[in-house]
Amino acid sequence: MSKVLFIAAIVLTLVSCSQEQPRRRMPSRDDLIEYNRKLVHRDSMVIATYCRAQSLDTVPSRQGLWLTITSEGDGRGIESGNVVTLAYRISDIDGTEYYTSERDGHKQIAVGSGQDIVALDMALPQLKLGSKATIIAMPDQAYGLVGDENRIRGRR
Repeated sequence: MSKVLFIAAIVLTLVSCSQEQPRRRMPSRDDLIEYNRKLVHRDSMVIATYCRAQSLDTVPSRQGLWLTITSEGDGRGIESGNVVTLAYRISDIDGTEYYTSERDGHKQIAVGSGQDIVALDMALPQLKLGSKATIIAMPDQAYGLVGDENRIRGRR
């Protein structure tokens, strides 16, 4: 009886050792470009659908920024190099709120410095002081792949 168990154990061991894991092929540069193209297209469709559902009168810029000015403001135009203070609400397109000026305090940024999200550097020069606007940005112009390493998760 013990010889049968010993032989069965050896066969099972050999079977499990002989099976190699299939090697994964590293994606090529072209594969990654195509994957990114599909992500950008999907994100654009989701944002366009959201804008229609929310009746936002907006058209994306060539860089993929959706900007809707809800109140023009009566101050001077915002230029690169200006330091501005923002009242804000940052949320996902599904409404999940991450940051607000009411809870987290007003945000002061130097326009065009690259210290904050790219979308702000693109949108703020299109506004005047005192303006109110909705800015919707593609993930790569906001918090992208890694998120903000605090409240906002990266791309899933």
